[in-house]
Amino acid sequence: CICCAIGEISYVVGGGRQDSLIIRGTDLSKGPPPEKLLSLAGISAPRLGNRNGAPDQPFAWASREFLRQTCIGSQVAFTVDATAPQPGATNNGPPREFGRVYLDNESLANIILAAGWARVKSNATELADFEDLSKVQRAAEEAGRGVFGSEGSSAIRQVRWAGTFDPGELLKQLQGGPPQDAIVEQIPSGSVMRVMLLPGFEQVTIILSGIQCPAIRRNEDGTEEAAPFSREARFFVESRLLHRDVKVKLEGLDKNGTIFGTVLHPQGNMSLELVKAGLAKVVDYSSSLCDNAPALRAAERTAKERRQRMWKEYVPPNSGMGEFQGKVVEVVSGDTIIVLDPSNKECRYSLSSIRCPVMGKEPKPWAAEAKECLRRAVIGKKCKVVPEYKRTFAKDNGPGEERAFCSLIFNGDKNAAQMLVSEGLAAVNSYGESTSSPYYESLVEAEAAATAAKKAMHSNTPPPRANAVIDLTLPTARQRAASHLGTLQRQGKVRAVVQFVVNGARFKLTVPKDNLLISFVCVGLRCRACARRDGSGTEGEPFGDEALLFTRSHCFQRDVEIEVESVDKAGNFLGSLFLPDKRNLGVLVLEAGLAERMGAAADRSTYGDELYKAEEAAKSANRKIWENYSEAQEAERKAEAEAVAAAEQEPIPDSQKQMVQLTLTEIIDGARFYAHVASDKSIDVLQQQLAATCVGNAPPFEPRAGQVVAAKFSQDDMWYRAKVLKKERTSVTVFFIDYGNTDLCTADRLRPLDPTLGPATISAQAIDCRLACLIVGQSDDGGDGQEAAMSLAAAAWNKAVLARVEDRQGEILHVTLFDAAQQSVNEQLISAGLARVEKTVPKRNMLLAAGLREKEEAAKASRQGMWRYGDIEEDESPEFGFRKPAPPASAWGKK
Repeated sequence: CICCAIGEISYVVGGGRQDSLIIRGTDLSKGPPPEKLLSLAGISAPRLGNRNGAPDQPFAWASREFLRQTCIGSQVAFTVDATAPQPGATNNGPPREFGRVYLDNESLANIILAAGWARVKSNATELADFEDLSKVQRAAEEAGRGVFGSEGSSAIRQVRWAGTFDPGELLKQLQGGPPQDAIVEQIPSGSVMRVMLLPGFEQVTIILSGIQCPAIRRNEDGTEEAAPFSREARFFVESRLLHRDVKVKLEGLDKNGTIFGTVLHPQGNMSLELVKAGLAKVVDYSSSLCDNAPALRAAERTAKERRQRMWKEYVPPNSGMGEFQGKVVEVVSGDTIIVLDPSNKECRYSLSSIRCPVMGKEPKPWAAEAKECLRRAVIGKKCKVVPEYKRTFAKDNGPGEERAFCSLIFNGDKNAAQMLVSEGLAAVNSYGESTSSPYYESLVEAEAAATAAKKAMHSNTPPPRANAVIDLTLPTARQRAASHLGTLQRQGKVRAVVQFVVNGARFKLTVPKDNLLISFVCVGLRCRACARRDGSGTEGEPFGDEALLFTRSHCFQRDVEIEVESVDKAGNFLGSLFLPDKRNLGVLVLEAGLAERMGAAADRSTYGDELYKAEEAAKSANRKIWENYSEAQEAERKAEAEAVAAAEQEPIPDSQKQMVQLTLTEIIDGARFYAHVASDKSIDVLQQQLAATCVGNAPPFEPRAGQVVAAKFSQDDMWYRAKVLKKERTSVTVFFIDYGNTDLCTADRLRPLDPTLGPATISAQAIDCRLACLIVGQSDDGGDGQEAAMSLAAAAWNKAVLARVEDRQGEILHVTLFDAAQQSVNEQLISAGLARVEKTVPKRNMLLAAGLREKEEAAKASRQGMWRYGDIEEDESPEFGFRKPAPPASAWGKK
């Protein structure tokens, strides 16, 4: 037909228009093409029933099915011959159009009449081909075809319309069985369609499981609000499925009772095709219902990579975050790590799509087990890091925190996240279109297996209770640390885990076998001080931070072996630390030129020779701290130092020694006291500043051991600077650094110290003094020691006394004290038999000691004081004469 238009039949209209078709245009260049409703001129087919109660006319369903199967989706030619008003329509409504449709150059009306599924209208006599149509009908009647057959009543459907039955009951009957035959009757949007299930004729609305297309909202006035690509998605489905035979898998219900399902066409899965075309996204809330979620997510990733349709402006969440090989240097928690990238920059990552129990101050159940599992698997290893996305987490105060997420592949092909999930130590997050791992399906499968096996988190039982760790790093545990020395020494090399690296040679370790947390120092090594990590801004010494990083990269959180040799007075265990590859860390640090030997301590070590050779190798290569080292210059420097030291030890005349006037602030025993320089008024200024900063009430304060605070003295209720010595349940023992005495305070009598008044800014004002060359008993022994302390107080307390500095050892002054009559207090104590002379004294004090020994011999001869029963030095057991204990805190003196 020369005047015919070309189109494609997309729909056979139901209800009262079984002889009507919707014909769609064929030009797809401008999106979904226009459609036309056309009724076949001159014929009438039986009418289908509707949800309002009208039943099918006999043979209506068979008639509709013949026409649908004959022409749906076929390209046809058509003409519009006449128009007529719509039944019941207003004058403004569109007219109804009648015409002819040609399928493969044959009239579609003739095809229907020949099959007997329509009749010629009696009022169609004006049609030019009326006689031809009537002739075709008569032939069908004579052959008993279609509506002219004898099975009219049996061909009427019993339809269960949507909304007239419980879809949940239907789901129970059909779910889990084979896919149901169905015909797609209507497509409101790309991911929602209404289908007729066969052979039961149940009309249901289906939402495609696992995906969501852009929405189309229909307003009350019939207009539509369409999201971008929503009409294209609907047309994509209509052009392939509308009025087609399909298979439907019923998979679940949403909260409104709508059925989730998958629609299968002989040429493929419609959900998958929509995602491939970039017309739908995968959604987590229903993807768990379908069995092809992995394929859907893979198709979505491909569509994003190709910028298909709705993803045309998609920016990958890992844009600018290429994968790399990195070394795991720290495991922060079960799902968070710190990796050293190729540029030696430490980067923090969380594992994609999983979450482990939170560590925090009070770890959740299985949190410690998850962290330990990850630590054992990846710490110190070169791994493939695949950054995938970033997320910003809101904070209560301030800007949100941005975190990077990655997949971590170790030992070639093992996924760290999958390992944790498989062990039941992590849960899989909900799927997000831009915040999910490419291994998401494997994670889901691993979680299902762990849940079925009731592993760890899925067992509904708490984790095994570990033995309490004995913390030997506390200041109060020094003596307890010494008691464990023998055990650790006898065990030889002991397995340990490095929990914290203080500097290049100092650590905190756990010893699993004995449930100990210890401070450990590589014996014989000294590393430069590193910068403070408390935010104070204190800078470290050269190469101090580099030594810390070197040691941290080799042993932090690793399984190591330690060989303990001794313990110092601070409770630190001294020995050698061996890395997992059996190398001695001390040797490595020395070889790198990041530490120096402490001669005597290193020589006493079992591995002293190795330490010496390592240091010599670093010196020869001028590495790091030895970059300016010269053997000749070093020898010259040592000679000069020895000469200076020898000169300093030479006795000097009393007239050349420093004289200073002191005011005593605290007497510890008969030979030790604290004092101020009598002419120094800076302590008064300090006290005024301190009082000004402590005015008014303050919030509750919990000090830590070793911290310098402001404390109110119990005897005068004044504020002083004090160092916290020991914390107990209801009290705190403090040491007043400007006066030398101690006190027991409650928490309400302590406050944080203003940083401008800290000891780093203003040094401690109390001078620690010792009477040169003297040994006395304890001030509370009830005998000579107490009497010595009382004699010192009588000679010097509440007086400005003159002191001659005999020696200085660190911050301690060794002095000869003179009373008001300019008599030596040292000699008075010796002469009274209340003190004795040290056996070994520095060379520079030999003349002084010689004079004191003459006084001592005279006291012995006259049986003074401690010599009253003879020479106590013949047997120095405590019950016979004398002991030299650690000096205790004293009650002597007050502010």
